[in-house]
Amino acid sequence: MTQTAMATSTVGRIHTAGAACLTAGIGGALATIYLAMVSPVGAENLMYPHGAPELTGLQALIALLRVGLISGLLGLWWSGVVPETGIARFGRYLALVMMAVLTVIEGLAVTVPRSPLDGAPSAFGVVYGVFTILLGVALLAEGLGVARAGGWHGWKRWLPLSLGVWLLLVVFPALALSFDAARWAMSAWLLLFALLGFVLTRQDDSAPGQPTVAPQTRMRSAQSAAVVTWVYVAAFGAPIVPNAAYIAQNGRLPWFLVAFAMYGGPWTVPFEEGKVLLLLTGFLVVTLAAAWAAWLVWNGSMLGGVLGLALLPVEAAFWYGFALPLPWLLGLARVILLIAAWKSLSWRRTQTTTTR
Repeated sequence: MTQTAMATSTVGRIHTAGAACLTAGIGGALATIYLAMVSPVGAENLMYPHGAPELTGLQALIALLRVGLISGLLGLWWSGVVPETGIARFGRYLALVMMAVLTVIEGLAVTVPRSPLDGAPSAFGVVYGVFTILLGVALLAEGLGVARAGGWHGWKRWLPLSLGVWLLLVVFPALALSFDAARWAMSAWLLLFALLGFVLTRQDDSAPGQPTVAPQTRMRSAQSAAVVTWVYVAAFGAPIVPNAAYIAQNGRLPWFLVAFAMYGGPWTVPFEEGKVLLLLTGFLVVTLAAAWAAWLVWNGSMLGGVLGLALLPVEAAFWYGFALPLPWLLGLARVILLIAAWKSLSWRRTQTTTTR
């Protein structure tokens, strides 16, 4: 494939990601307003975590739309306007991880009842607030990098930064004030993401921020192995924190859509709170190690490949103990992709060039 063809393919990916972000932003904003203004259910039933069973389907849809926001962050990355400075790169990766984590937590919150203690904050709500702050900090770091680099000009230059500023200075305080304030603040934030998606759909190969073609030595299979690992960690590792908080608060495992107990398996029967919390902590540590190994693989490190393979048997033990079927398939995909990328990995430390 020629360099021109590869650049065209990159632009196509950016346009697709932008369209997904635009759709998710508009759809999420409209759904949020609907839940607050049109629904006959009282506002007290729409606070976090969600508690109106008749609106579970729409609330689950809102959580699913967060995937489109992740696409927007990926499109921003692919556009090349995020500089390779340390802080900007940190913000870029942390924003993706936090958005994935919040997507999972939003989905879980649909099925979790409120705390039985009047006036006591839900454990899920507290965890949600912490991750929201982390997401805001990440978007702020990434947005500052885009503004300083100048890949985009005019108002577009400040658009990524506005996502972090609005989340930290408007949305988060509004969540603590009232449902009405949170309703409008969150809707406006989603519309900012829709605007980001629109900008990405207008990206072309002559734009100042358009990236050059990545070196061929960076194997796509290595990147794919890293992405699959991060998706697995976000889906099965990140929920450990709110689930552990729920167990500590309620003394039992939470249920998913009244279908099965989260992390319910041979290791949680019979249920012993201290033992289960210890096992969940161990699984969290292992998944974080797998995420770090994936980061090393992304950067072409042989150490990451070896560590990733070495962790799989340990992870498999937790998959069995918590009766998690999907990670087995994701684990197989990780092995296949790592084998395909093995020749591209090196023991030498990858040197990354940064711009100031």
